[in-house]
Amino acid sequence: MAKKKSKKKWIILIIVVLVVAAAVFAFISFRNNLNAQSKTSYDISAVQRGTVEVKVKGAGAVEPLIDETVYASISGTVADVLAENGDIVSADDIIVTFVDDAIEETREALEQQIEDVDRTISSLRSTTSRATIYSPVEGRVKIMYAQEGDNVDVVVAQYGALAVLCPDELMQVIIPIVDGVAAGDMVVVTIGEKTQDGTVYEIGESDMTIHFEDDKFYPDDSAAVTLESGSELGTGSVSIANPVYIVAQGGVIDDIREPLGHRVKKYGKLFYRDGEILSADLYAQIDLRKDLEQDLIDLEEDIADLMVYAGTDGVISGLMLNTDQVVQAGTSLFTVESNEMVKLDVEIDEIDIVNIVIGQEASVDFDALPNKTYVATVVKINPIGVSINNVTNFTITLEIEQASEILLGMSADVEIVSQSATDVLIIPIEAIQIIDGEKYVAFGEDIDEELEFILATHKIETGITDGVNIEVTQGLSEGDMIAVPQVKQLSAQDFMMGGGAGGDDNPFE
Repeated sequence: MAKKKSKKKWIILIIVVLVVAAAVFAFISFRNNLNAQSKTSYDISAVQRGTVEVKVKGAGAVEPLIDETVYASISGTVADVLAENGDIVSADDIIVTFVDDAIEETREALEQQIEDVDRTISSLRSTTSRATIYSPVEGRVKIMYAQEGDNVDVVVAQYGALAVLCPDELMQVIIPIVDGVAAGDMVVVTIGEKTQDGTVYEIGESDMTIHFEDDKFYPDDSAAVTLESGSELGTGSVSIANPVYIVAQGGVIDDIREPLGHRVKKYGKLFYRDGEILSADLYAQIDLRKDLEQDLIDLEEDIADLMVYAGTDGVISGLMLNTDQVVQAGTSLFTVESNEMVKLDVEIDEIDIVNIVIGQEASVDFDALPNKTYVATVVKINPIGVSINNVTNFTITLEIEQASEILLGMSADVEIVSQSATDVLIIPIEAIQIIDGEKYVAFGEDIDEELEFILATHKIETGITDGVNIEVTQGLSEGDMIAVPQVKQLSAQDFMMGGGAGGDDNPFE
């Protein structure tokens, strides 16, 4: 019995030793496999030339690039609504019509007044006789526009007067302002061979007026102005200081009583005229009719405002009017959204916004329009960012090339190439090691199979990166062979089984 127990103990002991040995063997195998799999392996890659593009992505929905809200220019009652929301309209389409009883009443009143004035004008008779045109003041004739046989109304319409008188023997010349000259200073005015004492009458912002006595001078004569010391101040054309314009209505000039240069007394005869001469009452009625016609023209503009046009091509929205609704001037009536000029508003991160500029092109893909990419252009960058969860975004607006299949409200994905470098040296970004803030790479010849990791020692400088490749600006040449680390990540199964990729040995089998 004792021998059986002793033999059983030995069997148990041997089993325990075998189990422990198997465990130790499994652990050692696992550790060796783990070290082998965690060891960095390298691919050898040649430095080559290529293109690197930094792409910024975003999303948005199609909106009208331009939307014009139309307002009521006058108050009135809605007579008819000729469109609905969603209708595609042209600029000259009438959308709403109004009625305004006050405007209609005013028009009827003006038309009636014009008829009354026309009856009055027809009842007044023009006279055919000889009449005299008198001078209202004493003075000298300095300008004579009218000639014998001229129609009085034609001359006055063309020149503003039949003649111009100088009532006070005072002429003037206007010259550019001169520093140091003040109003009241005495000057000398030279016209031809004549000189005349003058006075600085007035100084404006850019010129000054010189008054001097008349000595058979006439408007438009050239005058030179100097100081009494002889210093030149400037030159200008002579004009009448206080002109009196002679006007009349009707008839034909039959005789000029006081020609150019003559002096005429107050109420003296200047012209004889004959022919058809209208009475003062008739002229007053004619002027009244002109005023009424202008009032009616102005009112017609208000009447035109009773018809409200779309004003631009697009799609109607916001139209909420009903027949017989009273609308006040300034009320928003509807909006016309452009359906030929559309936009996308896209949110861009603050890191990427610095590389976005007006005029930059973007590619646009629509969920509803697969298999085709559209082109858009950045037309606006909102300079005010919005911060959410410590991330600041900026809104950019893109105008998209319109196509009939693009509809307002469609969702789209946008991609903008914010930076690019063409025909530059590029390497995989994984090849770079950053040591003390500097970038380094290892050459293929630096690889040592005995080492778990190779420390890069060749310093380089880089440019932009697309996240896969990076531009090399200095430190490498085309064709250089560099080491690109390929780190194997253990799976959970590898960890539990202690094996590697392609390894079939299991110490526990």
